[in-house]
Amino acid sequence: MVRFEGPELTRVEPTLQPGEKQIKPYYHDECCFHANDDDGRLVSRGPTGEIIKDARRIIYPGANGDAWWTHENLLEQVKYAIEVHDEVNGPNCQALFIFDNSSAHASLPPDALRAFEMNKSDSGKQRKQRDTIIPDSNPDPTKRGLLQKMTTPSGEPKGLKSVLEERGFNIQGLRAKCAPVCPFESTGCCMARLLSQQDDFRCQTSMLEQLIQDAGHECIFLPKFHCELNPIEMYWGWCKYRYRQIAKRNFNEAKKAALEVLDACPVEVIRRFINRSYRFLSAYRLGLTGKAAEWAVRKQKRLSRLYYRNRLVKFP
Repeated sequence: MVRFEGPELTRVEPTLQPGEKQIKPYYHDECCFHANDDDGRLVSRGPTGEIIKDARRIIYPGANGDAWWTHENLLEQVKYAIEVHDEVNGPNCQALFIFDNSSAHASLPPDALRAFEMNKSDSGKQRKQRDTIIPDSNPDPTKRGLLQKMTTPSGEPKGLKSVLEERGFNIQGLRAKCAPVCPFESTGCCMARLLSQQDDFRCQTSMLEQLIQDAGHECIFLPKFHCELNPIEMYWGWCKYRYRQIAKRNFNEAKKAALEVLDACPVEVIRRFINRSYRFLSAYRLGLTGKAAEWAVRKQKRLSRLYYRNRLVKFP
């Protein structure tokens, strides 16, 4: 991964081993610019520098406006972003998409395994779920690695009782589901809870991850409540501060002003935002938290190295 070090943001190319690909990170986030409120993006350019393809998406929701952003919109945007990345960087550069930890980003496909949406018995009003492989952590070793059909021979969806018994669980006297919810940190209070704790139900790949991995790229999700790890949050603040300084008499002027400030942030400033997020990452790796991490990042703003407990971490 290319880094920009020091106050002068000196470009440092990565040292690649045979067979390794350069990694290029892409941070993702959403932001709202209100009419009374408020180059570091992925684009493909033509021979004269004009933008041909742009992975950024801008919508104008509200009355008589665009529909609100959905998970389907996100998948379409990421698919297009992958296309632009591959076109610009070629096959020897791997994209790393970085998202915040939103529940929407973890959305599973329609046929995903969901224990709490299953009935106790077979058939009935429950959706069909995909077939699965019984995980290696299954209590009965004779069942591990076997294909488990989630439908009966007649094509009806299986219920909790059948699925658990096929895995060798003794569910005698166990209720189907707790009401209204399962006790906190319980693992076997009911059939649904017991099945939901199995690895194939618990460790499923989201539609977003699957889309990116199928294209040969990778993605990671930032920890919850850590906006300082996403440099786009700093970019939003930079843009919104300048957006508020512009007089806007109507909605058209507000849209024009938003586009102007979104394109106005210098690349050097965006690189400094990224470096600041990297400094927080390095501070957290050293075990610093809260105010201590903030102090370390602030004090080391103009330095490239942080010493702590006789250990050395190099900042990008």
